[in-house]
Amino acid sequence: MRLLGIDYGSKKIGVAMGDTETRIASPWTIIENNGHGEVIKQIKFICEREGVERVVLGIPKMLRDTSGENEQIRSIRRFADDLRKENIPVDEADEMMTSVQAQYYLHQTGSKAQDDDVAASIMLQSHLDKLTTNN
Repeated sequence: MRLLGIDYGSKKIGVAMGDTETRIASPWTIIENNGHGEVIKQIKFICEREGVERVVLGIPKMLRDTSGENEQIRSIRRFADDLRKENIPVDEADEMMTSVQAQYYLHQTGSKAQDDDVAASIMLQSHLDKLTTNN
């Protein structure tokens, strides 16, 4: 099954592609966040074009408790709800520290690339690794 990993940000959205058969996630693209509705359209298009069956959306683990939600988390949850309204299944995954890991990786490799899609791939790879462990 093809999965799309999303690291949702207020300015940029990192996107990664993964597969449950190969259990490999890879950075795919970065989408400018030009408004909630526009991003939903772009994600829906990507899912249709690439045969994606599920979206894995990063949520900071320490903020999963809804009693401690801030505006960032509420925005991510609204985004997830809107994807579901478009009949796109959404799983939540811990994305805590993925941006820091991505920055470290890019620094170590000398890459000048942005870290958003790399962060999405780190989160999605972790999700795929947990699927392997649970099976």
